[in-house]
Amino acid sequence: MEQSKRDRLILDNQRLVYYLYEQLSKTDIVKNNKDDIVSEGMLGLIKAADTFDETKGFQFCTYAGLCIRNAMLMYIRKLNKHWHKEVSLYTPIGEDNEGNRICYADVIQSDAEDFSEGNNRILLREAIDKLPEKDKEIMLAVITGYKQREIAAMMGVQQSSISRRIKRIKRKIKSGV
Repeated sequence: MEQSKRDRLILDNQRLVYYLYEQLSKTDIVKNNKDDIVSEGMLGLIKAADTFDETKGFQFCTYAGLCIRNAMLMYIRKLNKHWHKEVSLYTPIGEDNEGNRICYADVIQSDAEDFSEGNNRILLREAIDKLPEKDKEIMLAVITGYKQREIAAMMGVQQSSISRRIKRIKRKIKSGV
């Protein structure tokens, strides 16, 4: 097929891509990925223009519709494989014995909250020395690399209460109290 005829088919049938997208746009995954799905549909249209054989007796828009829809559906299937694998740090993962909600963010220690690095060690040590004995014991365990679960087991309390206590201690240290 000559280039100008191919280009004419593509230009004349671009609205077909949007029409077919509207038929598929019933789920959140499709609505949230409109641009990508329409782009895949445009690639399906180009493929249809490249492979169309007018000697078989079909109209181009019929053939193109199948190619476009197929390209879009393949992309949507690919999205569906990965759609439910994203997890928020604030997704609840359970409750402690006190009824407090625990989420991933409570369990994961952030780099921004890591007090054991760099030039702050001396200042940190001075601040820890000013803490009550239990708080001092908790912070020394954190600095030496113990996990919150391990500290909780050593002290005989829930991991969530250690997490809250560490956050409170860190706020005290940062504010200089």
